Amino acid sequence: MNRTQRVIALILTCSFLTAGAQADEFVIRDFEKQQLTTVYWSEGASFGDFNQDGHQDVVSGPHMWLGPDFKHRYEYYPPVAPTKRLPYDFGYYSNDNFFSFVYDINGDGWPDVLTAGLPNTPAYWYQNPGKSFSGPGPERPEHWERYFVTDAVKNEAPDFKDLTGDGVPELLMAYSKHYGYVSPNPVAPTLPWIFHPISTHEEEIHHYTHGMGIGDIDGDGRKDYITGDGWMRQPASLQDGQDWEYHPFAFVNRQTNRVFCCFTGGGNMYAYDVNGDGLNDVITSKDAHGWGLSWFEQIRTGKKITFKEHIILSHQEENTDNPYGVQFSQLHAVELVDIDGDGLMDILTGKTYRAHDFGDPGSRQDPVVYYFRLTREDGQVEYIPHQIDDQAGIGRQLVSGDLNGDGLVDFVVGNKNGAFAFTQKVRNVDQEEWEKAQPVRIENFRD
Repeated sequence: MNRTQRVIALILTCSFLTAGAQADEFVIRDFEKQQLTTVYWSEGASFGDFNQDGHQDVVSGPHMWLGPDFKHRYEYYPPVAPTKRLPYDFGYYSNDNFFSFVYDINGDGWPDVLTAGLPNTPAYWYQNPGKSFSGPGPERPEHWERYFVTDAVKNEAPDFKDLTGDGVPELLMAYSKHYGYVSPNPVAPTLPWIFHPISTHEEEIHHYTHGMGIGDIDGDGRKDYITGDGWMRQPASLQDGQDWEYHPFAFVNRQTNRVFCCFTGGGNMYAYDVNGDGLNDVITSKDAHGWGLSWFEQIRTGKKITFKEHIILSHQEENTDNPYGVQFSQLHAVELVDIDGDGLMDILTGKTYRAHDFGDPGSRQDPVVYYFRLTREDGQVEYIPHQIDDQAGIGRQLVSGDLNGDGLVDFVVGNKNGAFAFTQKVRNVDQEEWEKAQPVRIENFRD
């Protein structure tokens, strides 16, 4: 780790940015890492209070770790060993579980778990039996009832969010030749769910396509659908078979993937007003298996919407764009969250550990986790990088929230290193210590 990386290993921010703090106070933010398992079961993790004891529990793969200490492991479905993806031999993958989403799907007051596996494999949801889980552990498991959702989830950045505005999340994904979403069957959520296409024009969407998100691009109060090739405007009323108005724009550098011979792009995509001008911009990594992280400033000319790219991390191996000398590849998952509580959304991301079993550019660098703190000054935007860890890395999913009830943002990770919980800690320090811990900007860096 070089000097710059050592400096930014401390997660910090000046507390005068936090409401109610005094101007002469200084705060350093660290993240305490707890490794829940060294075994690879999933490319993601999430959390919820599954046993309703007032403590958040972590779920990754077929296991839950019960809070508050995460030492009691609970098996909620039969484990499936990761397998090789022959004939490519890039490594092994947890075919049945890439993503875990937590939500009370059947409305009984107990959070359930929805899982999606390797792209183009089925999704299922597991019904919480509504018990304390104080009895059976992994040696004597009590498996949850499993229900079929859909037979194939395309895209390597699916998500479970409320797109339609009805207060209920939908599974955002591609299916067959269409982008769209899957929602619970209105008769009963235990029945197969229903896919709603929003791109009725047929195109070949490879199941390993990257990059997807939602957000209100045009400011009409409805969430639009974002992909690496553009965005689709949500209509005023939703009708099955209705084509969402497509607006092409290259948010990623489309190229032939080095591994699977399909189009590649970034991970999770967001619409957010980065520069505070009242227009939502787009945030995305550029290549989930390569280099690049950018935000795209929305430009309005009358009713015409276009975007101007602002680079956070360079699109190439050589660091030419980050003023703090930070560069890493494989940003397969991106989370937008206010880490320091200043009211601005920061970027949480990192290197996806062994995404293609060290077959990607820069993959043998340290498996880092970073957050990029958004700052605005005199109309100028800067993302200041803070290194959280250099050993865990991330997977295909990042989920943040308050794990321990202290009001601070934490997050969980699942990948080929295992599963991890990161809890944020705050220390008040004097000005001298705070200044020594600041990220170091490259002298004479071109802006």
